[in-house]
Order: sequence, then C-alpha cells, then structure tokens
Amino acid sequence: MSRSVDDDRFDMDRNLTYHVVGLAGSLNRSAGRAFQRGAGLTTPEWRILAILGNHDDLRFNHLVEVLDVDKGWVSRTLVKLERDGLAQRFPDPDDGRQFRLRITRKGQEVRRRGAVVSQQRQRQLESHFSAEELDQLYHLLQRLRLAVNDLEPEKALSPDADRLARHSSLIR
Repeated sequence: MSRSVDDDRFDMDRNLTYHVVGLAGSLNRSAGRAFQRGAGLTTPEWRILAILGNHDDLRFNHLVEVLDVDKGWVSRTLVKLERDGLAQRFPDPDDGRQFRLRITRKGQEVRRRGAVVSQQRQRQLESHFSAEELDQLYHLLQRLRLAVNDLEPEKALSPDADRLARHSSLIR
C-alpha cells in the first residue's frame, strides 16, 4: 500500500499554536512600531512601565512573574529604563537579597504617552467585534490559557504519540 504525499501533510489552518503564535508576532511587531512612534519606547519597555506605573514599588521577581518572561529579558530592559531615567531599582528593605523597582516621574510621563497609544490600538482592534463577540473572545482566550497550563509534555512523548501522529486524520 503506497502513501500519498497528502497523507503526511500537517494542516496548519487547524493548528491553534500556529495561529496564536502568528497572531502574537503580528501584534508585537505592530505594537513595537506604534510605541516607538507614539512614546519612544520598545514594546518590552512599555510593558514594564505599564506594570510599574500600577504599583508604588514592586519586587523584581514579582515583575518577572507578572510578565511571565525570562529574568534576563526583564533585567536587560530594566537597565535601559534606568539609564533613560524612567525606572529605578533600590534594595528591598524586607529582604537584602532582593531589590524593588519603581517608576520615576519621567517614567510616568512616558507611560502616559504609551497608555494613549495602547488605548488607541485597543479601540481599533475592538472596533472589529461586537460587545458580545468581545466577551466571548476574552472568555475563549482565558480558556485557552487554562488549557495551555494543563498541557503535559510527557503525554506528547508517549509511545502512542508516534503512532497517532502518523494517522493523518488526527492532525487535520
């Protein structure tokens, strides 16, 4: 029995990860251009200033947790924000091994410009959906986040995974 080329095709149109990662990349590139133009910030700088502006001060580890990114990424971005006078770090009075962060007055001004950019982008994106569709979209995105948290990589590597992957009807 011969296999056709179609039997080995992977249907990207029905792959959630493909769509979500592609969408995230498109949104990130678009945001980068908008924040640079409107506030003189990169997207990582904006994300950190947006969070710092919501707090009097914040532990570094808490910021990393909220952003859900690599500590190195946060640390490199913070160095630039500090150099530009937009954020500052100081010793944690409760734990000498840690440090805290706060946004500066100049950082607050830049953050306000970034907030305008963010709000404009949000309105533009939301304008393509009804209020009911937006509610449903946010609900589905939350469910997708929970589903991602439930993924167990070891299941994908089970002995049956190879057999299942070869069965094209399961991946289309």
